[in-house]
Amino acid sequence: MRQIIFTTALSAMLLLPTLHGGDGGRLFSAPRRLHTIGDSTMSDYKPAATPKRGWGMYLQAFFNPDSVVVNNRGKSGASTRTFYETDNLWPSVKSQMHAGDYLIIQFAHNDEKCKGEDVYAANAHLRAEGKDTLTDMRGTEPNTTYKDYLRRFVSEAREMGVTPILMSPICRVYFGKDGKINDEGRHKLAVSRQPSDAGDKDYVRCMREVAEEMNVPFLDMTRQTQQFFEYAGQETCMNQYFNCGDKTHTSAAGGIVVAMQANLLLRQSDLEELKAGMVFPMPDEMQAYAQRIEDAGKNAAFDAKGIPFSRQLPVISLQNIEKQKKGLVAAGGAWPAGEIDEVANRYIEYTIAAEKKKGLVIETITLPVRAIGSDGMNLHINYGFGNQFSGVTTIYENTALPKDQWLTIQLSQPILVPAGQELHIRVLPWHDSNGRPQAKRFLQLGELKVTGKRLQ
Repeated sequence: MRQIIFTTALSAMLLLPTLHGGDGGRLFSAPRRLHTIGDSTMSDYKPAATPKRGWGMYLQAFFNPDSVVVNNRGKSGASTRTFYETDNLWPSVKSQMHAGDYLIIQFAHNDEKCKGEDVYAANAHLRAEGKDTLTDMRGTEPNTTYKDYLRRFVSEAREMGVTPILMSPICRVYFGKDGKINDEGRHKLAVSRQPSDAGDKDYVRCMREVAEEMNVPFLDMTRQTQQFFEYAGQETCMNQYFNCGDKTHTSAAGGIVVAMQANLLLRQSDLEELKAGMVFPMPDEMQAYAQRIEDAGKNAAFDAKGIPFSRQLPVISLQNIEKQKKGLVAAGGAWPAGEIDEVANRYIEYTIAAEKKKGLVIETITLPVRAIGSDGMNLHINYGFGNQFSGVTTIYENTALPKDQWLTIQLSQPILVPAGQELHIRVLPWHDSNGRPQAKRFLQLGELKVTGKRLQ
């Protein structure tokens, strides 16, 4: 990675008090774990697949690893509802939590998918009017269902002896003409006219109210990032911190400065035991840490003996995807409005099983794809293991497939599939909505081919 991408972030760090070392000298008898759950603005990314970086990738740099170990479990496309209910995400995090740990809870970007209305309520209205229902099930209403899911995370963490922390979402860089970030960028949506409306659609206010109700630490990351990005200005934000093609997802430099803001908020909190494990890296240390993330994301080869194969015959299944004459489309016949990222429970899945006593090493994956009808089709390719889809890794991203042209995706991606395990490869498509559902837009897939070795 070129050093230049860190320049603005590191210059900003130099404006802050130098806190290197400080109270980070105290060590616990065993490291506390700081678990983080949230969406794509927090999650891990594979550097070879995309320029996006979640701020959770850099949080460990602000803690002495002998005192606090960060377990970043942010998930692209997740809302409070889908993280709690689908893909075994929350149960998997709970299995890793122990008494004495901490849990940062940060959601809202994808909870807003129904413009502040709960998707179940929206579908009830649509059915009553004889219209097609929505297939994107992420949307929650901030005053009701959003609060309910936050309460569930808080209560279940506390039952395990884990300290929950509610952290509001980072702002989107939706600048107005006055150089300020607007209401929507701060997660305060316009009130709709649906009968189920419970009032103001302000996700940050609602999270704060849950924190006050349940006596949970509340960290206002929305305000913190708003102030930082307004100070930096729109041009710097788009060229340095959000140069990933949208105004929601941060680059490496953006991920670093957001992690820095999280650290500052934690330092100002009353979480004394957690604060005792903190350090503040010098700019050269932060740059080295970020560079290690980039280097670790490069492809690595498995030096293993085996019998080469040039093809596996995967089992194919569809989840909330339907086939039409021209190709694949979201269930319901149109791509929903308001999507900026993958939808965890909508995908085309390929399953490749290793033999009971012999593992596999997948070395290359080839898949022809074509977008029919527009150049607004986007997709991720993720892999995971078993029915619980554990160990999720994004290995490919394309946020603008060329219209009506075949594109052959060729990935040199060594993946070890242990004996008796199943590898699941998921293609997760979504479409730029332009504010409304997109009909007559299709995704076509050719034959998936894989090469690798059957281990001896």
